Amino acid sequence: MIKIACIQIAPVFLNAQKTWEKLIDYIREAHSNGAELVTWGETLIPCYPVWIWWNFPYTHQKTIYGKYWEEAIKLNESQIIKEMKSLAKELGVMMMGGIAEKYGGSIYCCLLTISKEGEILGRHRKVKPTYRERLVWADGDGLGLKTYSLKDVKIGGLNCYENWLPLARARLHLQEETLHVAVWPGNLVDTQGVTRFIALEGRSWVISISGLYRYSDAFQYLNEILNEDIFPTKKIVKKQGGSMVVDPKGKVVTGPLVDEEGIIYADIDPIVAIEERFNFDISGHYSRFDIFNKP
Repeated sequence: MIKIACIQIAPVFLNAQKTWEKLIDYIREAHSNGAELVTWGETLIPCYPVWIWWNFPYTHQKTIYGKYWEEAIKLNESQIIKEMKSLAKELGVMMMGGIAEKYGGSIYCCLLTISKEGEILGRHRKVKPTYRERLVWADGDGLGLKTYSLKDVKIGGLNCYENWLPLARARLHLQEETLHVAVWPGNLVDTQGVTRFIALEGRSWVISISGLYRYSDAFQYLNEILNEDIFPTKKIVKKQGGSMVVDPKGKVVTGPLVDEEGIIYADIDPIVAIEERFNFDISGHYSRFDIFNKP
């Protein structure tokens, strides 16, 4: 049995350091309440690029991209990553959450996993950014399609719409994934259906952890960058959260958390997953490797 915490917060928009400082307080609170795994939403640090969904001049997109790149994180150089690893070791908690990772002139949507010993277990770059996300994020790779163990519970994760990719899910299912972490920028319409679907398909526990973006979190700062009133409030669609936890039977056990910051918790019992795999085990007797891996 492990206790997990889903931290749903808004970033300090386009400010990696201040967002991390805000997140630290929530991680410490989660630890004080017994959490052994803490999670947070897609590219929370420094933020999800909400501006890509509105039509405005290419030159403005370039200006904001430059700021986004400056605030994105280099894994092997960032002071934030060093502090993140140190905090994980200090508290003895495992962390899985989203960052914007930069490499060269490109930015990747990255799901980072850090062990309770303070080591980076893996980074998963979103294999294919969705729709306009391709304006700011480069294509990822398959190096992060792995599961990681915490007290013999095998944990894997995917970014946002990757969770709809059958072969990506299967890659994790076949590693005996017991707990699946799905990170999102934040909308209930995204989390409420697929979270139950993944749980029923994999007979796994599933965390959907979202961000939160309110009107005031983005438009004022973007206007300041561009020195132009291009983002009036009425045109900014907020992202409302929608974090939840679903058990291997497809039952919502915690959440959804909507329209507010906070932490939701759940106790993950791996035996519940095993019991549900009695009649359907996608990682074992039902996978039929002898026939399904042939062309």
